[in-house]
Amino acid sequence: MYVSWVAAVFTLATLACSEELRPSSNYDFKETTEASKTTTQVSDNADKYGTGVKKALAWLITQRGDDWGWRNDTPKVLTALQLAAEEEAVGLSPARHEIELSSKQMEIEIVILLWRHHDVPITPPQLAKYCLALSSLCHDPRQFHGHDLIGTLQHHEATHDLEFAYATLAACTARAHVRKKQIRRLLDIANTAKDHNIDTVAMTILALRCIVKDHRHRNLQHSLRRPSISLARQQQPDGGFGNVFNTALVLQALQDLHELNSHWNKTAARAYLESRQDPDGAFTDPGLTSDVILALSERSLGVIRNMDCGRHDSDYENNVEIDGLTKSLSSHGNDSEIRNVTVTYTLWVGSNVTENCTTTITAPRNTSFYTIMQMAMDMDPHFAFEASEWPNGHYVHTLAGYKEEPMGYHYWLLYRLPELPDPSAPPANQLVAPVGVDDLLIEEGDHYLFWYKKL
Repeated sequence: MYVSWVAAVFTLATLACSEELRPSSNYDFKETTEASKTTTQVSDNADKYGTGVKKALAWLITQRGDDWGWRNDTPKVLTALQLAAEEEAVGLSPARHEIELSSKQMEIEIVILLWRHHDVPITPPQLAKYCLALSSLCHDPRQFHGHDLIGTLQHHEATHDLEFAYATLAACTARAHVRKKQIRRLLDIANTAKDHNIDTVAMTILALRCIVKDHRHRNLQHSLRRPSISLARQQQPDGGFGNVFNTALVLQALQDLHELNSHWNKTAARAYLESRQDPDGAFTDPGLTSDVILALSERSLGVIRNMDCGRHDSDYENNVEIDGLTKSLSSHGNDSEIRNVTVTYTLWVGSNVTENCTTTITAPRNTSFYTIMQMAMDMDPHFAFEASEWPNGHYVHTLAGYKEEPMGYHYWLLYRLPELPDPSAPPANQLVAPVGVDDLLIEEGDHYLFWYKKL
C-alpha cells in the first residue's frame, strides 16, 4: 500500500519534471526580466478587473516556487488563478501549461499528505481547500488516484463551525452527497447568525447557497435571507467587516444578492479591500491575496460548482441532481458516458442470517460504494455505520449497531453479487469484493451485501 503511494508521487514528479523541461515557443522560463517573472500579461479587454486585481494576480506569479507551487497556499492560489482563467479573452493568468505544472505539484502535495496522515493528521480545512482547488480544475476529488477525498473529508466532521461550513462547501461543490444532519447544522448556524463570527456566517451562507442549487433543497432558499441581512448590517463605517479576510469572504457570500443593497454598501467594501493592498500588489500573503482576488473579481468560491467542465447533459444544464449526486467533475479517468444506475444494498446479521435488510439506490455510474453507504444511512438509520480511515481508504467495522469482534472471529464481509442475495443460498467466499469501499465503483444491476458472520 505504501509502495503505491510512493509510485504515485514518483509518477507525478516525473510528469512535472518532463513538463518543466519542455521548451516554450512563447518565452524563456529562465529570463530574469520582470515581464518573464510574472508571465501574466494584462489584457486591454480585462476592463471588469480593476488595477488592484491585475497587480494581485501578477504578484502571485512572482511568488511561485521552483517546484511550481506556493508552499501551503498552492490550492488557494490555483483556485484563484483558475477562476480568473475561466474568463475568456482575459490575459490575467498563467499559460495553460503553467497551470498544469502547478496542478501536478498540488497533486504531489496531496499524495504526501495522505501518505503521512497517521503521523501528521490532515485537518478538515486543509483537505477542503485541496478539494475546492481540484473541483476548480475540473478534477473530481472523489476520484483522486483511487482515493475519495470528499469521503475522507465528511468522515471527519469538523468541530468548529467555520471549518465545518468550509468542508461542507467543498463537498457540495464537488456535487457529493450532503447529509441531512449536515444541512441541519448549517441551518442552525444561519438561524443564530448574531451569535457567530462574521467569517463563520459568511462561509455558512456560501455553503447553503451551494446546497440550494440542488432541486431537492430549493425550498431552503428562504433560509438565506435573514442571515444574509444580518451579515450585511455588520459592515463598519470604514466599509470593511473587521479585517481583510472577513471582508473578502462577505463579498463572496453576498455576491449577486441585489435585494440586500439597501442593507450594506458593496462599493465601500470593495474600496476597503483596495485600500489595504501593498504597493507590490499583495494582500499580505498568497493565501489572503487569493481570497481578495475572488472577492474583487466577483469569481467567488460559489461559482466553482457551475463551471463548464465539458458536461453537456441536461441534468447539469438545469442544475438537477439525482439522489444528491451528479455526473463526475473529472475530465479524466472515465472512458465511457456517465449515467445513472440502480443498485441494491443488503445487510445480513449472523451466520444463519437472523437479520435481513435491503434498500435500493440510484446514483451516477462509477460512484464509490462508500458514498452509497452514506446515502443509505441517510435514507434508513438501520444502515448507520462507522469506519476507521487508513491511507488506502476506509475500513468499515460497525454496521447496524454490530461491531466487529476479532476475539470472537466475527467480521463484516462485503460481497459484490450478480443477483439479490438469498439467505437460503448464501454467496461463496470468492464473491467477496476484491477492493475496499472507496475503490468499489457501482455499475448497473450490481447487488452489494455486507454480512456480519463468524469466520
